[in-house]
Amino acid sequence: MNIKQLEYFVDLSQTLNFTKTAQNFYISQTAITKQIQCLEDDLGIPLFHRTKKCVSLTSEGRSYLPYAKKILEDIALSYQIIEEYQKGNQGSIFIGFIKSLDDELLLKLLQKIKDHFPHIDLHYKAYSRKELLTLFKERQLDAIITFEYPEIKDYQHLLIKTCHLRKYYHQACSLDSLKLIYDVRQESMEQYEIEQTLLKVCLKEGYAILHDFIESNQYSKYLQYQDLDILSSISLYYHKDSTNKILKNILQLIEKG
Repeated sequence: MNIKQLEYFVDLSQTLNFTKTAQNFYISQTAITKQIQCLEDDLGIPLFHRTKKCVSLTSEGRSYLPYAKKILEDIALSYQIIEEYQKGNQGSIFIGFIKSLDDELLLKLLQKIKDHFPHIDLHYKAYSRKELLTLFKERQLDAIITFEYPEIKDYQHLLIKTCHLRKYYHQACSLDSLKLIYDVRQESMEQYEIEQTLLKVCLKEGYAILHDFIESNQYSKYLQYQDLDILSSISLYYHKDSTNKILKNILQLIEKG
């Protein structure tokens, strides 16, 4: 059995005319007759009654017809899926992002990706800075979304947004009397989580340099801030030699804005 034989069978079940089916496939009537006979031999059942005046389906042929159609539909679907996969519209992608990232920015970006590529499996998760960079270097993540810091700046990236940095400190304290306990730009990956940092600031243990979107945090009502004339970029980082076509489509989507 082969695909062509099934196609001939389905077509002949509709035309009930070997000549017409042969014309539909631009081959000889003899070739159609031979292929139908081969299919019948392979299945071990007669598919058609043949007389000099007419051709008709046997009861076995009528029973087998829906299965033949289903096989052809599944084959066509498999080719379509492969084509979509090759275009980067089908498959999986794994994206990590830094904890404490701008929630609004992240939600809008993920929703945009889902809307444009509804058939891909989009896997995403928040990580600490150390986990994020480790998984990215080990290529367990296709891309990561984070702000720029020394360990990551040399990787290929695409800018998503720039944000202002601020000095956050407890409203009951003078900034001059506090020490710096956290700077989002520092190189060390062994950092407190943002929640821990803000808690320490609320306990008047020092001040922190953070992005302006931190103001949406539950602790922000206890804090004052001083704007810095510094912009920090949030980018999607990826491996330059990546062969993931979904990633390439996502990069194009981001570039279009």
